[in-house]
Amino acid sequence: MKAILFDEPGDPDQLYLGDYPDPEPGPGELLVQVHATALNRADLLQRQGKYPPPPGESPILGLEMAGTVVGWAHDVSGFEIGDPVCGLLAGGGYAQQVVIPAALALRMPPNLSFTKAAAIPEVFLTAFQALHWLSDTREGQSVLIHAGGSGVGTAAIQLARQLGVSATFITASAGKHELCRDLGADHTIDYRTQSFVDEIDQLTKGQGVHT
Repeated sequence: MKAILFDEPGDPDQLYLGDYPDPEPGPGELLVQVHATALNRADLLQRQGKYPPPPGESPILGLEMAGTVVGWAHDVSGFEIGDPVCGLLAGGGYAQQVVIPAALALRMPPNLSFTKAAAIPEVFLTAFQALHWLSDTREGQSVLIHAGGSGVGTAAIQLARQLGVSATFITASAGKHELCRDLGADHTIDYRTQSFVDEIDQLTKGQGVHT
């Protein structure tokens, strides 16, 4: 298969399209034909030699992807050839094919393109964990989201609105405020010129936020 490779850490000029052995699904894994992948900061750091992949995982860049199922291990069931899926990876997304644990493969709704689906797993799962597992955010509560214009931030704004929060406060540079409001943020704070502590204290009349 073809993949985006690099032999030595460095700048983007180190990347090239080359040949790499086809992956084979192990126990509990799917084989997926990659249609789209996404760029994350971890990919940049790995290319620079600052963020090595976990031991035993693919050295190919790419932590998320969307594609179609083309095979699976003998112990996997419930999938058919051609099923569209997306998912989070330990590596390997910058290639024509990749293996992923079947339990981690997210089935794509029919109205979602591969390009959009490939950009969902990393940021939306991170935001979901922060809102549901770490903070247990609930309907009617208020939320403060730092870096609201980032990938995780924009995902968190949308998930918070789905939860039915009473108010969403975000910090972001002024140029990203309109985007954040379009996604559902109620109050935008420019962290470069304003103190978010003072602003939230004023906006909530000293009550603060729940999360």
